[in-house]
Amino acid sequence: MASQNQGSTFQAVSGDIPVLQSNRKGCFSGLTNGMSVGNKIKCGYALALSIGILGTTIGLILGDHYQEKALQEQQNAFKELNLLYRLQTNILQTRTHQQQLIPLVPYPNLYAEEYSHITNVHAPEIKQVWSELQKYRKSADYVGENHTENIPLFLRTYDGLPQTYIRQLEELFQQLDLSPLTENKIAIAQQRLLKFTNSELALKFDGISDELVTVINASYEDLTAATAEFKTAAQMRICIIATSVLLSVLVATLLAFLTSRTITYPVEVLTKVAQRVTKESNFDLQAPVITTDEIGILATAFNQVLHRVKCLLEEQQAAAFRQQQMQEAQLLQSEKMSSLGQMVAGIAHEINNPVNFLYGNLDFAIQYVDNLLALLQTYRQEVPNPPLVVQAYAIKIDAEFLEEDLPKLLQSMKFGADRVQQIVLSLKNFSRLDEANAHPVNIHECLDSTLLILNNRIKKGITIERLYGEIPNIEGFSSSLYQVFMNIINNALDALEEQDNAQDNPRITIATELQDKNWVVVRIADNGSGIPFEVQEKIFEMFFTTKPIGIGTGMGLSISHQIVVEKHGGRLICKSKVGSGTEFIISLPIQKQHLPENAQL
Repeated sequence: MASQNQGSTFQAVSGDIPVLQSNRKGCFSGLTNGMSVGNKIKCGYALALSIGILGTTIGLILGDHYQEKALQEQQNAFKELNLLYRLQTNILQTRTHQQQLIPLVPYPNLYAEEYSHITNVHAPEIKQVWSELQKYRKSADYVGENHTENIPLFLRTYDGLPQTYIRQLEELFQQLDLSPLTENKIAIAQQRLLKFTNSELALKFDGISDELVTVINASYEDLTAATAEFKTAAQMRICIIATSVLLSVLVATLLAFLTSRTITYPVEVLTKVAQRVTKESNFDLQAPVITTDEIGILATAFNQVLHRVKCLLEEQQAAAFRQQQMQEAQLLQSEKMSSLGQMVAGIAHEINNPVNFLYGNLDFAIQYVDNLLALLQTYRQEVPNPPLVVQAYAIKIDAEFLEEDLPKLLQSMKFGADRVQQIVLSLKNFSRLDEANAHPVNIHECLDSTLLILNNRIKKGITIERLYGEIPNIEGFSSSLYQVFMNIINNALDALEEQDNAQDNPRITIATELQDKNWVVVRIADNGSGIPFEVQEKIFEMFFTTKPIGIGTGMGLSISHQIVVEKHGGRLICKSKVGSGTEFIISLPIQKQHLPENAQL
């Protein structure tokens, strides 16, 4: 509509040349009397360029101001999420350790160690995070249009509750006298701890974690609002710059018509180009330089302005978009993976010590049992007719069965301890988030460790098919690849669990192969319901998710794509058809720094 109105205005002016001439003889002739054609053009376009430069400058200043404000809102939202996640983690850990006290009462050392986790680790952390939240909501950084009353209301509702919970738990711990340890004292202590676990105070303390889910969702909404403001600021900057350029072109066009008696064909050509730029907003257009006088110089300057404005718009838009994406992805990934890595490393460390103790002593236990059984055989040989009391007791305990089953029992315990050691090793490998340099990575070990960690999610009926080929180690970052495999296999498990028909023999197939001697290809396929075509185009976008609100952040496939493509120089492709399952193809270079630039997958 704007272009049509402008066109009609130009036609009306062209049809009323005598009126313009008479007006020009009035005030316009007074202003331009004694000026040459070149000076008139210079003055007119100087005015137009000034408007364009001024508008561009204003657009840049206002855009930077609002973008900085939006960026501050994003940082505040990330800070809130960090504090809320820390508080939620320590609340859950405190509650878990408190519940673990009940079965550990018969074991004073473990009982005291479990209680020390609450008093020395989680209780101070809860107090610190709670204090930081109170200080933060009172600070100037918390004041903003995107912030809600969720956190202040949460703090007011549960003010003093964690301290009361910890204090009463300490009082209960002091009241329980387990020395000397007797069965009666154990029963009383377990009963009192169980009563405390089911008390009204403990249930309210559990309510803090439930309420934190709502508060965290509100913080995510704040983050979404800040991101929208960031995009709006970028669009506003572009609109201001485009408007200033449009206005400058309109001023130049009007001046060209006012000086039509002294401006010949080159000016008409330049005017048409200016009109096309105004109507089409196409800054690729260039005005032909026909003469070398003032008009030719003006045409050259006009072309330079169009090129400069085009470059400036593209650079600002691209820079703003890249900055936004990088900040969002890096901050969220860093926060999420840091918390996950610390938690996994802590769990692996806690499990590793007792497992090593059990595993290291099982060989001695097996040897001792073998010696005892050998002693029993020797006794039978030397005393073929033992006393009746011995014979009766042997029948009572089924000594022959014990001799046969006890070695098997110890071997099964050794197998279980070895299994736990493998899981702990996988958790340790997964938690190595501080890798600075690329190193050789065994893809098969990464896949097996990932499946081992996800073993609890692989339900009965889901088949994992491994079709491993002969592939070499690649140069990369193992922890990042763990994250990629974890995200993709998790999504495959989600897809299989959501299937309505449970008779389809759900299956996940993982295949590896060497391709063109320079690439390792990993294919992860499931026979789930598949992904619609319109959704496939968005799965690698930031924050896109098909899961309900509050479940996931929509960052899994986006970060996986970034790890494979940007960090490893590879390629991540999704192939899916509704009703036929989904396949993700991960292509990784064996040595990315030595890979030719024109190498094709």
